[in-house]
Amino acid sequence: MSTVEVLPLEPHITMIRLNRPDRLNAITFELVADLHDALDRVAADTDCKVVILTGAGRAFCAGLDLKDWGTPPAPGEHPHINAGIDAQTFMSNLTVHMRDTPQVIIAAVNGPAFGGGLALACAADIRLAGASARLCSAFIRTGLSGTDIGITYLLPRLVGNAHGFDLILTGRDIDADEAHRMGLVSRVAEDGALQDLALEYARQMAGYTASGLRSTKDVLWHNTEAPSLSAALALEIRNQNLLQHAPDVKAFMASYRQRTTGSG
Repeated sequence: MSTVEVLPLEPHITMIRLNRPDRLNAITFELVADLHDALDRVAADTDCKVVILTGAGRAFCAGLDLKDWGTPPAPGEHPHINAGIDAQTFMSNLTVHMRDTPQVIIAAVNGPAFGGGLALACAADIRLAGASARLCSAFIRTGLSGTDIGITYLLPRLVGNAHGFDLILTGRDIDADEAHRMGLVSRVAEDGALQDLALEYARQMAGYTASGLRSTKDVLWHNTEAPSLSAALALEIRNQNLLQHAPDVKAFMASYRQRTTGSG
């Protein structure tokens, strides 16, 4: 059985579910490989516009499985590992892979998100949390540094340096309400209503064009690092000019004009 499930939910919406509930969906190299495969699968699905990333059972992801993290594939045994990629890079590149996946990714944090689990949530485009969720940048607790799987890049950009340095250096865990106050998650729902909330978000975005969503995700991530307003505007202007010629955008805009102006 795969440690990651790909579950089509509705037209244009797919769930990726981490599937090691007996170990709180803790990360092993098998799960890393399976998650890379799942991201490749949805990226190749031209019908899919939005992905909901969540965990089976009562956890999102408890971080690295310290009991048994397994063995990474040898170079050539997996599409995302070659002679220049070591085990740590293979795992850390999941955050890059999530950013490069063209679909919008919503992390539905349905329970503990610790260490690498928090990093995966931070790499998503939108984060929603269940009321029982707890989030922790746990890396420092292992005795190693607090620098792993992109967390020192992602977390301070989401919550600012003050909160980011606090969470990474102390390794303290926070509940969903504190995560919401920090801006780490957009909304908090009762645990039983989290998937419905994620679907509400996904359905709204699924009503837009695939071209519009993909290009917006790309520009948003690039413009978090734009050196100036002028540089950000240049990318936005290029984007808008190119999208005017996309077939799905042209059809959507024609329909939108007809709806808003009426047919007589």
